[in-house]
Amino acid sequence: MKLLLTGDSIIARKEGLKVPHINVAIKEKIPGSKLVNTAVSGINSGAFYALLPDLVLKVERCDKLILLLGTNDLAMHKKVPVTQFKKNMSLIISSVICLYHPQNVILISPPAVDETRQKNRINREIAIYTAELIKLAETYNLHFINLFQAMIKRGDLTNLCRGQLNDGLHFGAEGYQFLSDLLVKELLIT
Repeated sequence: MKLLLTGDSIIARKEGLKVPHINVAIKEKIPGSKLVNTAVSGINSGAFYALLPDLVLKVERCDKLILLLGTNDLAMHKKVPVTQFKKNMSLIISSVICLYHPQNVILISPPAVDETRQKNRINREIAIYTAELIKLAETYNLHFINLFQAMIKRGDLTNLCRGQLNDGLHFGAEGYQFLSDLLVKELLIT
């Protein structure tokens, strides 16, 4: 299985490894899988749309496209209004489904944050942006992983959101194991 993973820092971060941590976590669970990762730390939905040809459309076609965006759109210090976020995501999705049929696209919500350490994002706002992604996934008939809700349900956000930056947002090993478990489960039913 060949996967194209893309989006923001949650997908891009290496956390001390030579390749993105999510790649390593997936390869452990799906040996023999081939992974292409074009994620860009700090990117929001508007910038992603502008770079869509390089990040998705010109990349050799994979079996599945995995996309996680919104983490930077909802950040208080660089906020993209939710209405614009929805427009941007609709443009991105309608562009990628020309290459990847909807059943081959997995959209992932932004993660929950540990609000005791994360100063630029709050879970109440993440829930609003996630609700828009749910609607888009339903409209376009995409697979959807509600990472936000899964993290809230699991609890223990302090450990899930403890990476090298220890900022209450970025994952370390435990967070990437959690995300990769959700992703592999979804890949096995798609």
